[in-house]
Amino acid sequence: MAMFVACEPCRQRKRKCDRRVPTCGLCLKHSRSCFYPPHRLIKGQDGILPDNASQPPSSQAWDIATSSVFQSWALQSPEIPIAYPIPFRWYIPRLLKHFCEGLGVSRVPVDVNSTAYHIQTLWIQGAMGDPVLFHATLYAGASHFDLSRGERHSSITLYHQAEAIRLINERLRDPATAIDDQTFIAIAPLAIIANLNGDRAAADIHLEGLRMLVETRGGLDRLGFEGLTSALIQMNNIVYNIAFDLPPNNLNQPPGPPPLGLEKRILNTPAHLSTKIPSLSSILEIFRNIHAFKFDFWSQEFTTNNARPDTHLATYTSSMPELGLECPVYDCCYLAVTLFRTIVSDRIRCPSYLIEVDALASELKAALALTDPELWIRRIPAVFSWVCLTGAAAASDSQSRTWFYFKQASAARVLNIRNEPSYLDDLWEHFRWLRTMRFNSVRYIIEEAR
Repeated sequence: MAMFVACEPCRQRKRKCDRRVPTCGLCLKHSRSCFYPPHRLIKGQDGILPDNASQPPSSQAWDIATSSVFQSWALQSPEIPIAYPIPFRWYIPRLLKHFCEGLGVSRVPVDVNSTAYHIQTLWIQGAMGDPVLFHATLYAGASHFDLSRGERHSSITLYHQAEAIRLINERLRDPATAIDDQTFIAIAPLAIIANLNGDRAAADIHLEGLRMLVETRGGLDRLGFEGLTSALIQMNNIVYNIAFDLPPNNLNQPPGPPPLGLEKRILNTPAHLSTKIPSLSSILEIFRNIHAFKFDFWSQEFTTNNARPDTHLATYTSSMPELGLECPVYDCCYLAVTLFRTIVSDRIRCPSYLIEVDALASELKAALALTDPELWIRRIPAVFSWVCLTGAAAASDSQSRTWFYFKQASAARVLNIRNEPSYLDDLWEHFRWLRTMRFNSVRYIIEEAR
C-alpha cells in the first residue's frame, strides 16, 4: 500500500520517496524512523490526498483522518494497532491529534533529535502499548485543548487524570516498574499541567516524586528515551519556578552576569527568512543591540565593585521605529525590548515603576494574542521564546507568567536538540536573570522609600 505524499524524513532530505507504509524503502534501507505527519494528509472520497489538494478539507474529513488506521501511520507504529491499550472511546483520536499538534508540534517540520520529534515518536509508540502512559497522553492532549481555550478541566480531562494517577500509583508499588522511563514520562504531564493550572499542592507532590525517582535511577543522565525523559523533567522544573516564582533566597541574591545564549541563537537566524518576515532585519538589529548591551552590562557591573552600570539601553534602542499593527511580530519585539529596557535600566526608580512594568507586560500579552504562534515557531522560534520569557519575568501574577510560558512552549520543544547545548538552559537563564533584576529593582524602590 502506498501514500500520496512523501514521508517526513524523505521530504526534509529532499529525497524521492516510494511512499510505502508503514516504512518507505529509503527509511527502511537507512534504518530511519518513517512517518507521515497528520497535518499533511486528509481523507478524500477516493483515498488519502495531499494537503495542497484543490478542495478544502472538511471537519468530517479530519475526523476520518484521525481514525485508528491513520494514527498508526502518522504516529510511526511499526504495525497497525488492532486496538488501543484501553477501551475505545469516541474522542480518543481527536485527543491524540491535539496531543501531537500541541505537545508534539506535528504541524511544523522539526529536527529528528528535538524534544518535539521524540514526543511525536518515542512517547506515542510507548503510549500505544502502555495503559498508564496512554491515559497520561490523553490527559495531556485534553489539558492542552482546555488551556489553549482558557477553559477549566472538562470531565474527560479529569477522568484521564484520575486514571493516570491510579495506574501510576499501582506501578510505583512494584520496584521493577517504578523507575521505568515510561513511568517518568507518565508523571511529567501531570506535573507540568499542575504548574500551568496553578495547583501548587499537586505540583509539589509530583515534583518531589520525580526527584526521588531520579535519585533512585542515579541522576538525569541515567534516564533513557533518547533524552526525552530528562528534557521533560527539566521543563517541569522551569515551569514550576515560573508559575510559583523563584525561591526567596535566589531573588535576594545579585543576578550575576547576564546570559547571552538566547541572543546568540537569535543572531544565528538564517537571513533568507526575511522574505517570510519583512521586518526580520530590523528585529535582528534590535537583538544585536541587546547582545551588545548585555556585554557592556557585564563588563561594567563586575569590574566596578558591583556598581550598577552607567550604560543606558536607550543608547542602543533609541532608533527603533514603532510600527504597531503594521507588523504584529515586530510590534511584539518592540514591546518586549521596551519591557526589558525598563527592568534593567539604571535610571532612578520611583513607585510608578511597578505600574509601568505591569502595564507593559499586559500590553505585550495583548499583542502576542494577535499573532499566529505557528509563524513564530516556523520562522523565528528563539525570538518567540525571548519575547514570551521576557513577559513572564516581568509579570506580577502567576497566571500571566504561566500564560507567557505556555504561549511559547512549542518553540522550546522544537529547539531543544539532543547532543547540542541545551536550549532549556538558555531559556531558564534568561528568565532567572531578568526576574532577579526585576525583583532587585523592587527591593531598591522599597529601600529608597524607607
